Amino acid sequence: MIQTFTPEQLRRTGSLKWTGITSSTGAPTIGAWVAEMDFGTSPRLEEVMISAIRNGLLGYQPKWLAPRLAEATTVFQAQRFDWQITPEEVRLVESVLSSLRSVITHFLRPQAPVIVPTPAYMPFLTIPKALGHPVIEVPSLHGEAAGQRGWMLDHEGIRAGLEAGAGLMILCNPWNPVGRVFSVEELTELHELLAQYEVLVFSDEIHSPLVLADVPFVSYASLGADFAAHTVTATAASKGWNIAGLPSAQVILPDEGLRERWDRVGTELQFGASTIGTLATIAAYREADPWQDEVRRYIDLNMEAVEQAIANSPIDFTRPEGGYLSWWGFEGLGLGDNPSAKIRELAGIAVNEGASLGADYSQWARFNFACSHEVTAEIIERMLNLIQGASLA
Repeated sequence: MIQTFTPEQLRRTGSLKWTGITSSTGAPTIGAWVAEMDFGTSPRLEEVMISAIRNGLLGYQPKWLAPRLAEATTVFQAQRFDWQITPEEVRLVESVLSSLRSVITHFLRPQAPVIVPTPAYMPFLTIPKALGHPVIEVPSLHGEAAGQRGWMLDHEGIRAGLEAGAGLMILCNPWNPVGRVFSVEELTELHELLAQYEVLVFSDEIHSPLVLADVPFVSYASLGADFAAHTVTATAASKGWNIAGLPSAQVILPDEGLRERWDRVGTELQFGASTIGTLATIAAYREADPWQDEVRRYIDLNMEAVEQAIANSPIDFTRPEGGYLSWWGFEGLGLGDNPSAKIRELAGIAVNEGASLGADYSQWARFNFACSHEVTAEIIERMLNLIQGASLA
């Protein structure tokens, strides 16, 4: 049974999600922005972490930690996604984003552009620029152009970026913020394009443990040696088990050449990983966890409630296939240049501003539904009232 913390409990503990953004008057808001859950974590992970603390595992990483993490990662990838990798192909790192920084810094030629399909997780747009690499935003196909899937990558836009000399493409699967899970056919078509150029793929798969819909998750690098030859895959248990405050992630490198390059420059990232977080990750990956299954069902019910409630509204929404984040469009609905500001001030909901996820998305906002059913219902009610009021104004 998952424990859903109330807004009052979360504000009392200082949860960033529930206290980090207030209205202009200082009034509290519903926290729907930071990518974390209101559910605590798995009771089994709690036991593992408490046991580690009681046994004094609060110092630097024991030598046995990284090998056990690598072994657990292979078990999880095989059992959950049928991806057969070996422990030798796994590296313990601090986080997905520190891995991205290392790839950009050490694997790319100076000032090589980075392709980012948008909308995109905000740091994907800011980190390359901070490291001296221009970002080529490629707005994705949506609506009729994307067929039944809601959102699709724009291959022609990606090709233009490749022709402009891009050295890296960032792939997010499941796709934050739209929640798409890419099919084998889509990944294969992408590979056929990328293989024509000398370009690396950084595949962020941190939301893969939270696939909701009845669709298979497939890692890009799992589709063959030629896929893996140009791919650095990064993943973690932090989103799926709600332990983002305990840094620990994994880089998966089936290609020997990429592993050798990584080991020359990326090994220091291991030591930023939390010992407690890594022990929790090992438990998450090795043990069947009914808590995580329940969390996915719970989030999916939230998404179903959202879909049904706004189906006849003018809000642009595609139900996510994976993760607890969702992407709402408000074009022409009278919410001004920055709908997220109106949503915060008039509806009392803190969401992510659309333009921060891509220059073309000023009329969009990102919502987090890893919350109780009651909070979900409150968000729906407030948003429908806001849209109705805006349309009458």
